[in-house]
Amino acid sequence: MQIVPVFGGPKTPNTLWWLTGLMLFLEGMAQLSDRGWFGVLDLRSLMISYGAFWDFLFPPGTVDQALFLGQSYAMLITHAFLHAGTIHVLMNTAIFIALGKTLAVYFGLSLTLLTMLVGAISSGVMFGLLESTSAPMVGASGVVFSLIGFWLRVSRAELQRLGRPGRSVASVIISLIVIHVLLHVFMGGQIAWQAHFGGFVAGYFLMPWFINRHRLPSY
Repeated sequence: MQIVPVFGGPKTPNTLWWLTGLMLFLEGMAQLSDRGWFGVLDLRSLMISYGAFWDFLFPPGTVDQALFLGQSYAMLITHAFLHAGTIHVLMNTAIFIALGKTLAVYFGLSLTLLTMLVGAISSGVMFGLLESTSAPMVGASGVVFSLIGFWLRVSRAELQRLGRPGRSVASVIISLIVIHVLLHVFMGGQIAWQAHFGGFVAGYFLMPWFINRHRLPSY
């Protein structure tokens, strides 16, 4: 499935621009705070404290040490809006809006937003299940990997309908492993592969079932 250009072709849905802008805005405000623009107010610490995924608040429903009612549930979504630096937010938002628009054009905005929501939740749940850490987890990477998984799955199904061989699940997994090794080196080991894995599983295996039955991709 060909990627639809963000600038050009069908109009990029405003909702995707707003979501992208929100992520960039929050990181921008955090960086201004890091530079002392707001005096003693440490916005990044506040954002992390209230919005990041915290392992000690998992599983959802945990209330010990929660800063507000429902934080253990809210963090499954809010962590995706926060980032840990310029490279982190730019990488995620670039892929987010490119694949988000592509999937919205082919399958509609509602299904695309649902994929993002499920990707955020599944990435948080998978991170909570597989990781035990006192460090916070932030970033839209899990959402991005849910979009990547969905896109790869429907692209494979499209090739199969055209009678052309699609990439096997094994080859996709191997490619993801290689990508994560490179990311691990490039990002200095600061990647939450568990969250990426959770998002990808949701996008590749779950979300295609929400497509109309006659367009459902085959394994």
